[in-house]
Amino acid sequence: MHSAVLKGNKNGYEIVINDKSSIKDILHELTILLGELSHNKALKSAKLFINVNSGLRLLSTDEKNKIRDLANSYENLSIDKFISKTVTIDKAEQMIKDNTINTLDKVIRNGQDVFIDGDVLFFGKIHNGGKLVASGNIYLMGNSEGILQAGFPNDENKLIIGNVSTSQQVRVGEQFEVIADNQNVPELSDTVIYVNDLHVLSYGKINNLKQINPKFFNKIGGI
Repeated sequence: MHSAVLKGNKNGYEIVINDKSSIKDILHELTILLGELSHNKALKSAKLFINVNSGLRLLSTDEKNKIRDLANSYENLSIDKFISKTVTIDKAEQMIKDNTINTLDKVIRNGQDVFIDGDVLFFGKIHNGGKLVASGNIYLMGNSEGILQAGFPNDENKLIIGNVSTSQQVRVGEQFEVIADNQNVPELSDTVIYVNDLHVLSYGKINNLKQINPKFFNKIGGI
């Protein structure tokens, strides 16, 4: 069985690596395959960008660099991207976190800061001077008289959803607003607080979520 196979598709060329082969055998066969491809007269005039598919094998940074350096040794060849059916543990944990909503039902008192890594569905109460901070989105089902911050420290794509009219302050990423300074904050539980294209906090409604944040709308499967 070959350690590496070159395949053509509508987008160009792809190298499929045998995930059970050693990197030494892979590089040996790649040298032959890339050499033949580089010297193909019909293709020599154009720059060829090649994807590398390692299947169930997760290539290390060093292995990727060796393959990339080999391709770069030919003037008309370059590696576009590496594709794999596997993910690192860190990436897998991040994917799980991104699709998990933490629930919190507690009283956050004056002077207390509570941090949640990810999204949070909050059922409790935040007193004046208390602060709820999340790296993800905040779904406010309880009562807030304190400070709410989503997208900590600087992610302006996150949202706060709920009635924030009695809060001291709302923040999304690095943008914030003192609620007392805005007489037009909706007193509705379906309010969406987000950062608009001008990097200013805005207030919308859940039924306009597709326009406010299409990526988030698609993630939850629409409403």
